[in-house]
Amino acid sequence: MRKSILLLLSMLVSFGLGAQGIIDLNPSDEVLPRLRTARKAAVEWGAAEKAPASWTLLQFSDLHGSVENLERIVTFRNAYSGYVDAAIHMGDAVYCYYDDLNPWYNVEGAEYLMNIVGNHDCWKGHLLWSQTGRPYDASQADVFRRFIGPFIGHWKVQSPDGLYDETSPHFQACYYYKDYPQSGIRLIVLDCIHYLPVQHEWFQALLSDAAQKRLTVVAAQHYPPQNGVVPIECGFTDLDLDIDAEAAPEGDMQMERMPDEAYGAVDHFLDEGGQFACWLSGHTHLDYVGLVRGHERQLQIIVDKAGEVDDYMQEDRTKGTRSQDAFNLVTVNPSRGVLFIDRIGCNRDQYMRSKKLLVYDYKKRQIITLE
Repeated sequence: MRKSILLLLSMLVSFGLGAQGIIDLNPSDEVLPRLRTARKAAVEWGAAEKAPASWTLLQFSDLHGSVENLERIVTFRNAYSGYVDAAIHMGDAVYCYYDDLNPWYNVEGAEYLMNIVGNHDCWKGHLLWSQTGRPYDASQADVFRRFIGPFIGHWKVQSPDGLYDETSPHFQACYYYKDYPQSGIRLIVLDCIHYLPVQHEWFQALLSDAAQKRLTVVAAQHYPPQNGVVPIECGFTDLDLDIDAEAAPEGDMQMERMPDEAYGAVDHFLDEGGQFACWLSGHTHLDYVGLVRGHERQLQIIVDKAGEVDDYMQEDRTKGTRSQDAFNLVTVNPSRGVLFIDRIGCNRDQYMRSKKLLVYDYKKRQIITLE
């Protein structure tokens, strides 16, 4: 009899009838103590009285058309909006091709979650990937109209001048930034598929301005760096993935990695006395944390896939359980130079190593806490 009941319960979960919602799986009595600790006001740690508040970003990536998982993320974001300052998707919203379903159009409230351009979002797919040397055949304007333009007004971000001027080099640019004055944080979002000189100059100018205003910078884009990543040994770094250096791509509109010149601009910013917390990326469908090769003052945080299970994913991901979801709460405390990565959802890798929490001192470049 007992075996029959257990079998029935297993079947119910398999068919989604016994599945739990994301808030049931991540209740406030578990989530809020962690968030409150990570976001503890700097003045409480004995810092200056006017020290900036901590800042929390929900980082997720590679939905690949999963309406259900986006609904769950929106539900989580709404439930904890008093503690989460922003949420951003690191790219690849569509299942495979540019014209595939974009979940942002199908989930109420998703329009308030920022988005980044991914490689699949730029691939119209009229040729197999192997049949062309330039697979990203959607133009910057195409991508803007489908993935950025309809929602950017809800994000309250700053785009470069000339966003809607057809004569401007920044016409329908998919890069933007947002300042968070209470925290002294500047979030800069880059389009690494169309990283032309005009975007690089805009990035350099934003960094220089941040240095003058004493803002701590967080930068985000879809791809990992062209030079590769020196891994930090922890559960957030997949053991079966190597992000080695990769040759610069041919052509001025096609990128397979974020170009090295962007990291050189951040080095210059640091040399000027600027504060840089981290780079945020996706693309790999696996977690990876490390230092940018050749630019070891710069931390890189790559997040696991937030969409449904595929062949790239190593760990078990079961619907209706905590492992269905996989995204990070990244909290930056600019006064102390400390960064928290708190995993929501699947927090074990394929070797059962924990990836629950990583606390990192981005000024001294060392791990403080690892769970």
